[in-house]
Amino acid sequence: MIVFQVLLHHIILPAAFLCWLALERYSSRSRWIATAFLVTSFIIFSFIVGVWAWVGYPLRFLMIALLAAALIVSHGRGRSLPAKSVAAWKIRIDTGLRLLLGVLFAAFAVYGLAGYGTRLAAAALEFPLADGVYVIGQGGTTPLINYHSVNPSQRYALDIVRLNAVGTRAWGLYPSDLQRYAIFEDTVVSPCAGHVVVASDGLPDLNPPVRDEEHPPGNVVVIECQEVVVHLAHLRQGSVRVTIGDQVDVGEPLGLVGNSGNTSEPHLHVHAERGPYSGESKPGVPMRFRGRFLVRNSLIWG
Repeated sequence: MIVFQVLLHHIILPAAFLCWLALERYSSRSRWIATAFLVTSFIIFSFIVGVWAWVGYPLRFLMIALLAAALIVSHGRGRSLPAKSVAAWKIRIDTGLRLLLGVLFAAFAVYGLAGYGTRLAAAALEFPLADGVYVIGQGGTTPLINYHSVNPSQRYALDIVRLNAVGTRAWGLYPSDLQRYAIFEDTVVSPCAGHVVVASDGLPDLNPPVRDEEHPPGNVVVIECQEVVVHLAHLRQGSVRVTIGDQVDVGEPLGLVGNSGNTSEPHLHVHAERGPYSGESKPGVPMRFRGRFLVRNSLIWG
């Protein structure tokens, strides 16, 4: 089911909308405007909200180029059309529905964009991975681009994956073999200087789509860094190199990316909470890496 949903949202629907815009025989310029607005709104919505590492990060920008081409082609064919259609009321209702759907997708796109920043002071951290090109799968302050945002302690959490040579996070759409995920077994390093307050690595790495709902973070390292507590979760079984009480410096290796806990696939989960550490969940704190507030589809080089 998840594979079909990914293909539907990232490939099938965008292709169908773009073909519709480019190939329809319009009866008036107003009908073309309504269709162009709907398709443009949907494509922008997909550009913002889609998790493009699934199907190929370059496709995100190819989709925008194809939208521009479809607008040019369809506009060229519609320049000689009358401004308004004198057709039957059914066609007028259809045109109105296209405008209404365009407004709906535009509103969703704006809602997604609203999660691209925060006015709150953010913890300045170093990026905890250093082996390649990484992309944010979940990140931002609205549920459309970060499902963690509904959890007060994880409101600013990030789920990070790595891109392979063709711009996807894995070889295959949703493989069960952990080795096919680009980020699996990448080295996780400390994003700050502090002391370790939690370190565990006894839980097994699971093959997707199997999850361990009883141990959500899986194998995890938690570091108290001055005023914030940073959680790094879903680590590889047996890979954690630190123990409780250890002092760590920025960039010091902590362990390897795995797939332990309640996780859909190999990735690194990172979130920060207000300190000091108490063992209980506390309000989440925004994070900046190299001065950037990262959100879904943000690229960062390790």
